[in-house]
Amino acid sequence: MKNLCKTGALAAGLVLVLAGLGYAQSGEDVYRTENFSVSGAVSLEVQTSGGSIQVIGSNQDEVTVEMYVRRRGNYIEPGEADLSDYDIEITQNGNVVKAIVDHNSRGWNWNDNYSISFIVYAPQETRTRLKTSGGSLTAKNLTGTQELKTSGGSITTEGIEGEMVLNTSGGSISMKDIQGDVDARTSGGTIRADMMVGDVDVRTSGGSIRLSGIEGKVEARTSGGSINAEVLAPSELIELRTSGGSITITVPRELGYDLDLDGNRVYGSLENFSGEMEKDEVRGSLNGGGVKIKAKTSGGSVRLEYL
Repeated sequence: MKNLCKTGALAAGLVLVLAGLGYAQSGEDVYRTENFSVSGAVSLEVQTSGGSIQVIGSNQDEVTVEMYVRRRGNYIEPGEADLSDYDIEITQNGNVVKAIVDHNSRGWNWNDNYSISFIVYAPQETRTRLKTSGGSLTAKNLTGTQELKTSGGSITTEGIEGEMVLNTSGGSISMKDIQGDVDARTSGGTIRADMMVGDVDVRTSGGSIRLSGIEGKVEARTSGGSINAEVLAPSELIELRTSGGSITITVPRELGYDLDLDGNRVYGSLENFSGEMEKDEVRGSLNGGGVKIKAKTSGGSVRLEYL
């Protein structure tokens, strides 16, 4: 932003966006703001150890970085925080923008240290690398490769065109309106995906998986919940595995499939089927064969349904 009017307009728009996303930050809470003019595709790296990161695509040819500082849950006013124990880098080198926070103290006392978060507005054609060990990550309305990693929060992506690599050890993953291949991993939460075009590879150790409106190859695994996968346009393979729940697969009725289904019980209408069928196992070809569907669970049923 070049002037206070544009900065105010951006802050007002930010309040509306964040209200929809459920975040408490507002323009009044900003501790520091930096604006960088850019031209063309942007590479953005944001890293912090004690807060959340949000990156939202805009129609502006600039990157606006807003930094928020909290202590014991309260926002700190500009200039009021003692950040001498932190290395804070908010810089531009051409179309490469970085916002990085490193904490220098050997110890970490949550009562005495600050939580530093970022909200970044960037051109839609922006690739990101986002990393935090203590908060959630959000990427929205962006084109390009997105890499998001957190050890202590959830990951939310929406309106992305490009490959995504998502990794969290302590939260859920939510994806919506995605065009591009996805590799998503969590050790402590559920995975939800809606309206995705591209190959999907998702895995969780501690929650359920729900995929809807998927077009592409699908691989999904969990050891702690159920799997529900609606695949509108399957490509090559659908492989679903769980140790702790049931599996439901929904696919177009008219296509051909090679089935390998294994559970406590297997349900589904199997017209034009050739192969072996038992109450807990189905192997063979449906409608002459085609896309491979592999589904296996040791803790529930497998159900094949049709669109």
